[in-house]
Amino acid sequence: MAFKIDLHLLLECDDTDDAEIESGKLIDYCEERLNETTPERLMQALAEVLCELHDSELMQIETMH
Repeated sequence: MAFKIDLHLLLECDDTDDAEIESGKLIDYCEERLNETTPERLMQALAEVLCELHDSELMQIETMH
């Protein structure tokens, strides 16, 4: 079954060293995953993760709108 994800983000972002380090780690992980999967599958997974995290109880701060 196919489905569409319409994802629009408005993020409150901080330009900090810690944010840059975290971003780098996620990029490294995604690049490693591309050795195991297709770009389409990876992009779908990333979109689904963002949607799920937005609704997660672990995300108590308001960063995504």
